[in-house]
Amino acid sequence: MSPPEQQPSVERFEDLYRAHARKVLASAATVSLEFAGDATQHAIEEAWKRMSRPGGPPVDNWAGWLRRTAIRRVVEECRQAERGSSLEGVDPPATGLLSEDWAVIRQSFKGTLQQIAALPDRQRQALGLCFLAGFTTQETAEIMEVTVSTVRNLISQARRSLHQTDGEGRP
Repeated sequence: MSPPEQQPSVERFEDLYRAHARKVLASAATVSLEFAGDATQHAIEEAWKRMSRPGGPPVDNWAGWLRRTAIRRVVEECRQAERGSSLEGVDPPATGLLSEDWAVIRQSFKGTLQQIAALPDRQRQALGLCFLAGFTTQETAEIMEVTVSTVRNLISQARRSLHQTDGEGRP
C-alpha cells in the first residue's frame, strides 16, 4: 500500500465520478446499450487505478480520457460478441428480398467492414467516433487530442479511400 500522501483523495475521485459518469455512460451507449454500463464501470475503475499510481503520467482531460477508455471497452466487447455470432441461420425479415439478395447484401456489408478495418488507425478512429459513436467533430478532436480540422481531414481521407474501392475491399 502506498503512503497516504500518495493515495488519491476519495473526494477528488468522487468529484470526478459525479462530473463525468453520466456523460461517459451516454457516450458508451451510442455504441452499444448492451455493453455501456460495464464499459463505464471499467473506465471508472481504470481512472481510480490511474489516480492511485504514484508518479504516473498526469491526465489533463479526464472527460476525454474516460470517454475514450469506455468506448474502447465497448468496441472490444462488441468485437468479442461479434466473433461469437454470425448471420448464418438468421432468417431475413419478410421484405420480399430473395435469399440471393441477402447473400449479396451480406457480402457487400462484409466488404465494407473490411475496407474500414484496412484504413489507417487515425482515419478509422475519427470515422468511428463521429459516425458510429455519434461524437461531434469537436468532441472527436478532444478525444483524439487533435484539432477539429485534423478530424475533418481524417474523415475526408477515409471517405476518399472507401470510395476508391468497391464493396468487396478491392481497388
